[in-house]
Amino acid sequence: MATTRPVITIEPCDPDEHFDGVLAVYRANDWSHANAPGRLRVAVESSSFSVVALEEERVVGFARAMSDEAFAVYIADILVLPELQRRGIGRRLLDAILDHYPMETFHHQVLIAERGADGFYRRVGMTPVGGYGLTAFIRSRGN
Repeated sequence: MATTRPVITIEPCDPDEHFDGVLAVYRANDWSHANAPGRLRVAVESSSFSVVALEEERVVGFARAMSDEAFAVYIADILVLPELQRRGIGRRLLDAILDHYPMETFHHQVLIAERGADGFYRRVGMTPVGGYGLTAFIRSRGN
């Protein structure tokens, strides 16, 4: 007998309703953001746009972005529960962000990829900044 996968829906994130699930997704991916839930809640609430992937009521993925609402958008985080990765959920989360910030208006769509994720971003049509003759810079506590 064939097993059917549960339906995954993508919808805007409501921090009051979804934050505990969002925090669980960060924890499952071992992201340091999960070590400071209060700060993470502020980040989620302060994001310009955020979406969740839901399996019924359970949050199984999350993405958020920040924008000047005119030219540029920075895609801050895209996470999916590890056991559900490679099923197209991350792609759907990214598509929801990019649909909200269309290239016709937001000609700078930027993100910083975690090590090992560059293949995913190349497959969805993103190009390393070096391909445009640009250099990216970061200032971080790790420096």
